[in-house]
Amino acid sequence: MGNSNEINEDEVFEKKESKIKPKLQKIFKNKIMIFVLIMILIIAILAGVEFGTGAISGLFTIGETGNSAGNIINCGYSVEKDGYIYYVSPSEDMYTTQISRVKTGTKDSQVIYTGSYDIRGLNIIGNQIYFINISIENTTDEDGVDNKIYKMNLDGSNLKVINDNDFSYDYYDLHIVKNHIYYVGEDQNVYQMDLNGGNRKLVAETGTGYLAINDKYIIYNKSNEEASDYITYVRPLKGGEETAIASSRILSPIIEQDFIYYIDADEQLARMPIAGGDVEKITTYTVYNINISNGYIYYLNYKDKTSEDYTVALYKLSLQGGEPEIVKELSNYSSFLNIIGDYAYYMDMDDEKAFINLVNVNDFNEVRLYEWEYANY
Repeated sequence: MGNSNEINEDEVFEKKESKIKPKLQKIFKNKIMIFVLIMILIIAILAGVEFGTGAISGLFTIGETGNSAGNIINCGYSVEKDGYIYYVSPSEDMYTTQISRVKTGTKDSQVIYTGSYDIRGLNIIGNQIYFINISIENTTDEDGVDNKIYKMNLDGSNLKVINDNDFSYDYYDLHIVKNHIYYVGEDQNVYQMDLNGGNRKLVAETGTGYLAINDKYIIYNKSNEEASDYITYVRPLKGGEETAIASSRILSPIIEQDFIYYIDADEQLARMPIAGGDVEKITTYTVYNINISNGYIYYLNYKDKTSEDYTVALYKLSLQGGEPEIVKELSNYSSFLNIIGDYAYYMDMDDEKAFINLVNVNDFNEVRLYEWEYANY
């Protein structure tokens, strides 16, 4: 027979567990509640920081690039983000310029910022828009021009100056590549700074400004000792050997895949391999305001100048070759040509008014963004 006083360990354990388990569950539940409250507080703090400074989204935009080089060399008057096109136009009184945004495919525009004489170089990184604001009035700067680089939230809030007149008034290009801003300094050399305007350093000592840039290469002019003109060079962005693109200065260079596309001394479209090699003529006629997007090169040209038809048209031509296609005939001549997604952004004018349009490069439908009649001004 067994001992009646023998301890049943299983039974004892079950009794202890029945007493301890509710206490542990309560402690565990309280810890979960505390953890949730802490997480809510952290999220609220981060949301406040993001709304006020945009710093949080900046942590997750490593390597992000802003507007296309093709748009920037065409003044950078428009840029696209999350189904909206942000663009520059005159204000209603024609004395200032403004940044507006319109939902793609609609006319529903909203003014988010009103600036001074001119605004250029729109770039978007994360939820921040960057741009140059140019003023020729109320300035104490020696050159008589007040140039500032700004950043602000996409709704126009939290406007900040990140560069106050520390760049050339002759060059208004503003490139953002891999979270670094590239601009031309007062000494005409190329500089880099971070997205908040700090950590500025020299990138290329050219003394003539620069023309184009991407994440691997920079293109710039240098003085030609044998002539009065410049020679255009391409060089790795991080430094290294430079290569002359042509024997003279070129215009509107755009790096696309392994080639540099540009307008040559004959005002014709040409290209050459970045690694060096033979120059290839793409057109035998003049082209103006070139841009490249989604496998096509876009440009303006007279429809048939040889027969004295001075109608200007917007063309698109496949990078693979073929015949150019007319996207839009213009009444006059646009000084810029931006390509944003499926749309070309340009200015035109007739005898009565001037206007800014978006034209779909695929189905050729148009959206009028802005117009002003000469008689009213």
